[in-house]
Parts: sequence; C-alpha cells; structure tokens
Amino acid sequence: MRELLIIAAVPLLVGGAVFEAPAKPRAVEAIATDYAFQLPRELPPGPTTFHFQNNGKVYHEIAIIMLKPGATIDQVVEAAKVQTLSSASVTDALVGILFAGPGKRSTSGLSTELLPGRQYAVWCNFRDTTTAPRHFEMGMYSLINVRAGSANRSSANVKADTIVATDYSFRYPRTLSPGRHTLVFRNDGKVRHEVNIILPKKGVTFEQMFAVRLAGGNPRVLNDEQLGVLFAPPGSAPLGRLDVNLLPGREYRIICVFMDDPKAPRHFQLGMYGSIRVPSKPGS
Repeated sequence: MRELLIIAAVPLLVGGAVFEAPAKPRAVEAIATDYAFQLPRELPPGPTTFHFQNNGKVYHEIAIIMLKPGATIDQVVEAAKVQTLSSASVTDALVGILFAGPGKRSTSGLSTELLPGRQYAVWCNFRDTTTAPRHFEMGMYSLINVRAGSANRSSANVKADTIVATDYSFRYPRTLSPGRHTLVFRNDGKVRHEVNIILPKKGVTFEQMFAVRLAGGNPRVLNDEQLGVLFAPPGSAPLGRLDVNLLPGREYRIICVFMDDPKAPRHFQLGMYGSIRVPSKPGS
C-alpha cells in the first residue's frame, strides 16, 4: 500500500470553475526505468506540464514535491524511509502524482507553475512485493532545479472541474463529458485528504475495491488505469492539477485512502469515495 509524506500547508488554488492558466505550458517528458528517472535536472520557471512514460518492467509512479528552501533531496529520502512528521520540515508542497504500468505512458498530464529558484524532488514510492524495498530506496529519485528569474507567459481562461474534500466526503461533478478535462483539488477539511482518480475495469464494484485494499492486496489488478493523485493538508490545495482524457461510456472512481492515525479507519471506510459517470455521447 502506498504511503505518502505529510507536507506543510500551501495557499489555495482556485475556488471557482474558471481560472487563468498559460495558453501553452512547457511539456516535460519524465521517463521511468528500473529503477531511475530520466528527466531534466534543471528547468526554467513558469507553467509546465509533466508527462510520464514507464520504460521499466514493473509499475512506477512519479511523485513531485517542492522542497523548503535549504532542504536537500537526501533529507527528503531519509524522512520518507522512517515515515515521520519530520518530512514536513523539508517539504513545502505537493505538486501531484502520475502512474504508468510497464511499457506504458500515463494518459494524464500533471500541470503546475514552477517557481523561480526553487527545487522539486521527484521519487517513486512503490514496492515490487510487500517485502521488497521501496523504489526510492533503490535510487529511484531525482531533483529538479528551477532557474531564477521570471517566466514569460501568455494566459487564457481555462475551465476546471473542482473536487473538494471535507471530513469525510467529496463534493464533485457527478457527470462529465467525454474528452479532455482539467481537474483541481481543494481540501476544506480539518485533516489531510487526497483524491485518487481511478478507472476500474468494467463491472468492478466499490465493495471489491475496498476488500482488496483492506486485505493488503494489489488494487491495480482491478483497474484499467490510475489517472493520478492530488492531496493536501487541511485548508489548502496542491500546487498541481491533473489534465485527463475521460473515455466515453465509462465510470471513474474517486477515493481517499488516508488514515488519521495508524489505528483509525481509512477515509473511504468513513464514506469518502465517489463515482463520476462519463456518458457515451456528450449531453446524454
């Protein structure tokens, strides 16, 4: 089961359905192998969309976080190994997470505004088996340095579909049209939450999904695709947004798997899950 770092609070993204975004963000292709990333070590500031290609033989993720000024990638790795609250002292904010199976490319993009002079850590937290080391412990992490200076940008109004977390439920659009959408996330709750966006195989029920997770099994066997994850501490939002392509006639699931403490139930057990229907034809 994937465990995520606890991060410090960051300002909210958007509260409405329309926000100003760059007309043409820079595209960055991040490539995973077993067990390393191939991606630029330095980027200019400004609007950027990450895409994720997995050239390895096992499942990988790419998680991107912004470090606190002066923090090092080694500090982040050590904090992640012991899973302590000290991770909040070295990370400022999460951008988001993308996933890809062996030999596949994520259909989603992860967009953000890279801030000048900042550093972003990139890592994979998966294990190949329950007893295997996590991929970042095998060297699967990297650092992106963002150059100082201002970014040249043009902007346009972009419609976003907002998913809002409360304690313990989601507010979200129940139906979305087929095709491209920008998804943003905001946590209005008093504890940290995530939105994990999944395309299950046809016929898979919530009960089946929950049973596999609670038994410590691999939930990916029930999915056609895991589109991405956005999560945030209470009263904040991540720095990233997901650019997704929704398939006609399918049903997407959203779920939060966090726990408030090691003995508490997972948030989906408290009702924090939902379903987004995509009709076969627009307007149907």
